[in-house]
Amino acid sequence: MEIRITVLELSKALSLLQGVAQKKNTMPILAHVLLEAQGNTLRLSVTDLDIGLQISRGCEVAQPGAITVLAKSLLDIVRFLPGPHVTLITLPNQHLLVKSAKTQARLLALPPEEFPRLPDITGIELHRIPTASWVGAIQKTIYSASMDENRYNLAGVYLEPAKNQEDPLLFVSTDGHRLSRYMLRLNADEAYLKQPVILPRKGLVEMIKILEPHVSSDKHTFEIGFSHHQVVMKTEDTLLTMRMIDGKFPDYNQVIPKISDKIVRANRADFAASLKRVSVLTNDRNQSVKLAMKPSELTVSCTNPEAGEVSDDVPIEYSGPEMNIAFSVSYLIEALNSISEQNIMMRYIDSYSPVILTGIHNDDHLCLIMPIRI
Repeated sequence: MEIRITVLELSKALSLLQGVAQKKNTMPILAHVLLEAQGNTLRLSVTDLDIGLQISRGCEVAQPGAITVLAKSLLDIVRFLPGPHVTLITLPNQHLLVKSAKTQARLLALPPEEFPRLPDITGIELHRIPTASWVGAIQKTIYSASMDENRYNLAGVYLEPAKNQEDPLLFVSTDGHRLSRYMLRLNADEAYLKQPVILPRKGLVEMIKILEPHVSSDKHTFEIGFSHHQVVMKTEDTLLTMRMIDGKFPDYNQVIPKISDKIVRANRADFAASLKRVSVLTNDRNQSVKLAMKPSELTVSCTNPEAGEVSDDVPIEYSGPEMNIAFSVSYLIEALNSISEQNIMMRYIDSYSPVILTGIHNDDHLCLIMPIRI
């Protein structure tokens, strides 16, 4: 194989691939990137056996071929090359020669035959989806997915298909302490999901990285399809596959209170800023802050026996009884940051029941947080 490609294009592609390529594993090949040159295209592929990512880039192909090298090592070299172009040449002794201007390096390689095949997507029906709305739905829910590997059925975002054409596609995630639910409203030809699925957190993070540069365009779309075990995402030059989580998602509707008689209205930015000011005294052992609700005023406070105490007042609309509730400050901040509306509504029953956060004018996005016992 011998190709010539711009340093910028190769560096961008390799940067996207790093999140999938395994740094530490029992199979050395999973830390490698497969380079395949054919026609006027270079295909770069990585996989961790659950997630596969393939990126295509235009290049000059003097000699077609394939080789695998460590993804991180190749990126570390390419990102500092003088450019503007770099030449990649396979050598007879399982090495890859990297040349740019007066700089050259030789990287150890493995035979391309050792690289695991990416899933066959033949026969999977793909549908076009608006990029901005899809990425927004993921960002509003992925933050509350579980990080606990032992709770694998919670380590992703649950997609519940619409029951009728006019119903939304539901995105739900929970880690057992908090929950987020977002209603994505699609056109009839876009709402094609037939059965519930759980998409893994890691795969969704990679999906966001790929799609986020295009969210500013209302017209940009991408293709997505579902098989029994795989999710496939395609853009103009990228193919992402991920294995669905095989597990049963809990009945989230059971934890969402049907009636909450205490209602607080506040400015989202003011509330979040107050929480950040007070959180300076939290530590790894104690992440809790106390909210003291009284008519027209919310006092946010934190007490740290080793450092002191801090409090901050936030103007609110509230006419209920005085009440104190404690929360993990990071849970509150992340929930507030995920809400798009300028003003929020906080609903609850008492100091020990789940608290619901939504925008004042739209409850398509709901965040639920369990309080900490004071």
